[in-house]
Amino acid sequence: EAARRRRGDEMAKKGKDPRLGVTRTTKFEAKTKKGKRFLESRAAQQVEYVKRLLLLYGRKTSQTVKDVLVELKHMRDRMECTHLTRKNENVVPFEIGGETSLEFLCGKTHSGCFVVGSHSKKRPNNLIFGRVYDEKVYDLLEMGVENFRKAIASEAKQVFSPKPCFAFAGEEFENDADFKQLKSVLLDSFRGRVVESINLKGVDRVIMCTPAPSSGQGEGAKKRVLLRHYAIKLKKSGTRVPRVELLDIGPSMDLCFRRSRAAPVDVEKEAVKKVDEAIKRKKVKNVSDDVMDGTVGRIWLKPQDIDAVPLKKPKGKKSRPVDA
Repeated sequence: EAARRRRGDEMAKKGKDPRLGVTRTTKFEAKTKKGKRFLESRAAQQVEYVKRLLLLYGRKTSQTVKDVLVELKHMRDRMECTHLTRKNENVVPFEIGGETSLEFLCGKTHSGCFVVGSHSKKRPNNLIFGRVYDEKVYDLLEMGVENFRKAIASEAKQVFSPKPCFAFAGEEFENDADFKQLKSVLLDSFRGRVVESINLKGVDRVIMCTPAPSSGQGEGAKKRVLLRHYAIKLKKSGTRVPRVELLDIGPSMDLCFRRSRAAPVDVEKEAVKKVDEAIKRKKVKNVSDDVMDGTVGRIWLKPQDIDAVPLKKPKGKKSRPVDA
């Protein structure tokens, strides 16, 4: 076992996946147009219309961590979420070389966000939220799970919309750096497919995030967030506007902040830069946008033989005698 781990660490330092021996730095060149389109679909995109989520386990897990990941999978659209149930010995995002296997799995499943569940004596019931940009780990946020409660069995059988609402109560989500990062990661993890409009009946559940008073004093104080899942019930109110009621359906948990790693400044500028409206529009064949001429279209014509085209021949001018 020790020799296997040592061999895996050596492969991770060389930039290879310890299980498959695939070098992550290898660049593929397309030989056909179909291969070129496939590589372009897997490359980094300025506008990502579908954000997939990857759920996986670390070296050791507990039953609480397994239940949390299962509940997170049920809260997402099944077609946009991948849950790997095997343990991954080499997935240690905060250690040097520990993100190589994670980046490989994210690229394999085409996922932009991930949640790694682990358990240890020092960090029990641990969740690591993170995002990937250009097949590299973008940022990391480690949270501890406390007071976890599963979803209510009677309510879990109901079919809810795959796009939940989020409500962030408290000024900490606007002022504190850790709370701002958690808000951004949660919105990206549950964003799913981008839609232009949504029916009011599709807004049937909300995830509430509320900051809790810090436990402890001084440097040992832990910042915590209460995460609750409610179903939205529209009742009759006698007017055109329905009366809204919230029903606690679970799951619910308390998340305490542990470690975090922000994205590098240069990578963050490249990832969050504004996109031109022309790029957001669906690409149309043979149509391009020009700064001077605006929208320009191209058409195809058969090759023409200019010599064979019947043209009107001008009459020659008669010469006049020149007076002496």
